[in-house]
Amino acid sequence: QLPIHSIEAVVSTQSTGELIESGQGCSGVSIEEDVDFEIVIKVPECVGDKPSYSFTIEVPGIATIPVEIDMICTCPCEDDDSTIERNSEKCSGSGDLICGSCQCHSSTYGDHCQCNQTTEVSNEKCINPDNGYICGGDNNGKCICGECECIQPNRNNYMRWGTYCECSNYECPRNNDNEICSNNGYCFCGVCDCQKTKDGTDKKPSDPKFTGDDCGCPMSTETCIAPGKDIECSGPSNGQCVCGECQCEQDHFGQYCDICPDCGPLNCTLYTDCVTCVYNTKKESECMEECKDVEGNKIPTMLSTDDRVDTSKLGRHKQCSIPTDDDCDIIFYLHYEDKGTSIQRELLQILIDKIPDCPTEPNIIAIVAGVIGGILGIGILLLILWKIYTTIVDKREYKKFLEERSKAKWNTGLSPLYKAPTTNYKNPVYSKVI
Repeated sequence: QLPIHSIEAVVSTQSTGELIESGQGCSGVSIEEDVDFEIVIKVPECVGDKPSYSFTIEVPGIATIPVEIDMICTCPCEDDDSTIERNSEKCSGSGDLICGSCQCHSSTYGDHCQCNQTTEVSNEKCINPDNGYICGGDNNGKCICGECECIQPNRNNYMRWGTYCECSNYECPRNNDNEICSNNGYCFCGVCDCQKTKDGTDKKPSDPKFTGDDCGCPMSTETCIAPGKDIECSGPSNGQCVCGECQCEQDHFGQYCDICPDCGPLNCTLYTDCVTCVYNTKKESECMEECKDVEGNKIPTMLSTDDRVDTSKLGRHKQCSIPTDDDCDIIFYLHYEDKGTSIQRELLQILIDKIPDCPTEPNIIAIVAGVIGGILGIGILLLILWKIYTTIVDKREYKKFLEERSKAKWNTGLSPLYKAPTTNYKNPVYSKVI
């Protein structure tokens, strides 16, 4: 029970994760379960002359809490002229500083009495000409006396400033982990300064250097150099180091762009003329000019004595092919020795299949026979199924006939229309003595 109507008590209870606002109780509470009570007492105004009030808050069967309220309707400093600072500088010289706050003169207003009521002030001076927002929007600032007063975010180290509250230290590009400036730079008015730490201090010479809009690109190229090497991405012809990663050229791949199946001596197109010549002439001696590498050295080239090259005896090799005019392929193999990177491989010899690899022609007879056989097979199968079906139906009908005949009861009496096949006549003179 409250002593006067001007005092308001708002009760909230919470149990099992459920909050009941202004409730008189809670339901579904089990034994030994904790229940939290939150009571907010509001005194909107001073009422009456009584300096204090007292009442109790009771939870039936649990506890009774006494509450005492001592009302202080006036501050002692308001009545002590010695504590009042007239025309205080903190109040822009247009108000009195009383009890720590400004009481403005009749012609001024504002928290610091900085606004003059006699001068008409609009929001035009607070409009950002770049985007048309007033002080960066409702959540960023408010226009007071023609000047923007920025609203500071309720987060540690977050700040907003600027003529139109357009600058902050948190509205900058972020990385995939939602980190401002990738935690490698300082956000200043929407731009990441990668030369500073995330706290805004200058980086030390020994600190890692970063670049990019979000400071997520390391300037060091150490991660692009393979162990034991001293060149980035295995050379400029293989790839370029971008943001600490190798961006490989075409046909190259791998972490350091050091893998290229078709690079160096294993490029199949380098040996097209040589293989074609040897395959057509059947003699390596007639293809000496065609069978040379880029340095002019002779490449051992051999046509297989068998129809196909036995690749199980080659070791490391790569298969290549050259298409012909008759839709066949000349198959040849580059037998090589691996001495490190793809460019350092050494080609030992070229072996060519004796016969080309041609697609097999379709067997027309087999196809026609298969189609006819399939049709006959389907027909025979249908006949067999039809015969099985009719046999089953006949057996069922015959069985039904036998059952009905066994249940029939025929009358054994003679038909009134029945006539015997014989007729007896008695001789009238029979048995008389003559």
